[in-house]
Formats: sequence, C-alpha cells, structure tokens
Amino acid sequence: MRPQTTPPPTHVLTRDGSRLHAWLHGPADAPLVALTHGLSLDHRAFDQQVPALVAAGYRVLTWDVRGHGRSQPMGERMSLEAVADDLLALLEEVDTERAVLVGESFGGMAIQEALRRAPDRVVGLVVIGAPPLTSQPNVLLRGLQRLRIQMIKLWPDRLLRRVFTSMVSRHPEVRRYVAEATAQLPKRSFVAASAAAMQGHLETAPPLPPDVPLLLACGEREERPIARAMRAWADEQGGARLVVVPDAGHLVNQEQPEDLNTALLDFLAAHHPAS
Repeated sequence: MRPQTTPPPTHVLTRDGSRLHAWLHGPADAPLVALTHGLSLDHRAFDQQVPALVAAGYRVLTWDVRGHGRSQPMGERMSLEAVADDLLALLEEVDTERAVLVGESFGGMAIQEALRRAPDRVVGLVVIGAPPLTSQPNVLLRGLQRLRIQMIKLWPDRLLRRVFTSMVSRHPEVRRYVAEATAQLPKRSFVAASAAAMQGHLETAPPLPPDVPLLLACGEREERPIARAMRAWADEQGGARLVVVPDAGHLVNQEQPEDLNTALLDFLAAHHPAS
C-alpha cells in the first residue's frame, strides 16, 4: 500500500455541516465506478484500484466520507443513511445517471443503503469485507458489538488507535497507511463513525433488490462473523459471486490489490462494460 500524492479535489460539496471532498479520474464520457472507503480511512484506500480502472476505460469517483480525510467537519449527523445520501448527492453533482458502487467495510454497508434508497441509480454492487444489512447477529454478537462501542468511548485515544491499526491488517504497509489516515480523525469523530458502523451490524434492513448484480470479496483471514455472513449472502442471493482472497484479512483491496482488481474488472466487463 503506497498512498499517492493527492491532487486538488474535483468537487467540494457542502451537506449537513460537512464539506465533502471528491476526486474524479478518467474520461468524462466513460462508465462510472464510485469507490467508498471504510471506517477511519480516506479516498487513498483505493489508490491501487484507480489506475487499473482508468486503464480499463472507466471514470472513477473517490471521496472522503464525512468526518474522514479532508471532508471536515463531520457535520450534523453520522450514520449509514447520511453517508448513503452523501454518495447519492455526489453522483448528482458529477451528473451521472447510473454507476457501479464499490464499498470497503463500513463503505460496503453504506453502498447497500444507497442501493436501497435509489435502485435506479445503481448498476451493481461490489462489497469488500462487509456483511449484508439484512443479517441478524445472534445475542452474543450483538452484546459484543455494544461492548465495542463502550470500549472505544473509554479507552485512551493513543491506545485505541494502536489497537485498531493492529486489528485491521497484518501487512506493514497497510498498517502504516491506516495509522496515518486514522490520525486525521479527532477521537469524537472516530467514536461517532464507529457507532454508525456498529449500528449497521445491529439493525436488520429489508432485502436488497434481487436482480442487482453483486460481487462479494473477503480475505481468507476475515473476521469469522463477517466471513460467515458474506458466505450466507452469496448462497441466498441468486447471481451473487463470492471471491475469497488468499493471504488477506479485512482490507482485501489494499492487502492483495491484484486479486481484487482482477475480480472487479471481470465483474465490470460483465455488468458495466467500458466502450
């Protein structure tokens, strides 16, 4: 994982007290792929996907979720619904009728909510390391999720960030990026974003439209509850494809980018081809 020097944002959009920063890459008339990063990260999480997508003939939108990276401050609300609304507003801003949405971790939950809110805007979903919002964790897992929120609130800031960085990846370069990206969030923003992500694990939403193309990707070392939920999702939703990436944990697109890029480009060629 080698974060690149970030050019000036293509779009800055003010919504609910937050100034969202977004970047566009590739030809203006190409099919759009919108990439949404995970908890505490920023748009650079997809630095190793953007060049491959542009080379394949796509226009690519990357952005910093509210309260993350350059999209400061967090604004009036932080929730899956708020992030989904922000993403849909950015699609309006760049004048795109339809797009494939790609989301990593928390971003993978947010794009499900975006599909539910505006199914006519979404060609397909690529979910990386995230469970379906329709899954219902058992009583033990629900209790653990609530305990995590309390721990995040109570732990000293430095310890919290160190533990989080060590948990999300074994890869040294990825850990360095995660530590740098996470340092951009004040603790109150980190807590608010974590609570929004945990709420996505706890609530049960209606099923997604069954005819939307779906690619699921998780690492072979993904957390068991997430991996189990993604396997069940792939089994239950007709036409869904699950890719389990070797030597990867939670952040597949950063830990094994070539494997993820191959699966992503195959999916796009089938469902959202570039001319």
